[in-house]
Amino acid sequence: MAYTLDKISDDLFLVAFNAAVPGYEHFLSAWIYVGEVVFVVDPGPSVTVGELMTALSSLGVNRLDYILLTHVHIDHTGSVGALVDIFPEVQVVCHSQGVPSLMDPRQLIPPSKKKGGSPLDNGDLRPVPESRILEAEAFMSNSVMPLTTPGYAMGHVSYYTDQYLFTGEAGGVCFSDSKGRFYMRPSTPVPFYFDIFMQSLENLMELRPQRICYGHFGSFDAEDRVLWQHREQLRLWDTTVRAQLDRGLGGEALE
Repeated sequence: MAYTLDKISDDLFLVAFNAAVPGYEHFLSAWIYVGEVVFVVDPGPSVTVGELMTALSSLGVNRLDYILLTHVHIDHTGSVGALVDIFPEVQVVCHSQGVPSLMDPRQLIPPSKKKGGSPLDNGDLRPVPESRILEAEAFMSNSVMPLTTPGYAMGHVSYYTDQYLFTGEAGGVCFSDSKGRFYMRPSTPVPFYFDIFMQSLENLMELRPQRICYGHFGSFDAEDRVLWQHREQLRLWDTTVRAQLDRGLGGEALE
């Protein structure tokens, strides 16, 4: 798999995994932060370990303090077990609900298959020892702080520094084109809890970060107002769907 390493700033880098699979172009990524602490956010599926290690090596990174997981889905966390074996000092931070799936990653396979599976998963899912896992709800650091953001997943966590906000999928899925225009797609798995998702968005917007870093895909200056746009997009979808339900439409008719 090809990859690109994009320098966002002196301490932040985006690793874009360029999969030659329809629907996965400009979709999978990992974030590398090199500051007072060194961490990776959502390192990707198991097949991206080699590319991520090459990217880390090119930056001179031979030690990781943390792997920060926004949520424990196979396209974000499939590589974690392998990385824990490579970096004996690294601690994995995730929501408490995700701990069992890290310790027994076979639990990640049925949900992935239910959603259609991932052609990028090679099945090399290694367990993470419990001693290497820190629950995000109790995690404390002077450099990065967690914020529980349920909605996309009840065990979803966003992370923020004094400059950057790593939203995972709490801000939806965002794409941009060569002209700087962006398109947003909601992340609305079944069951979708609209009020909970919206409250998480409100909490993220209150942080007013300088830069917003998406799990899917890329980063944006806060002035781009991507979180605000996503909130209004969800409100529009909610209003539209409720109007159709009031008309008695549902199921395939609503689709």
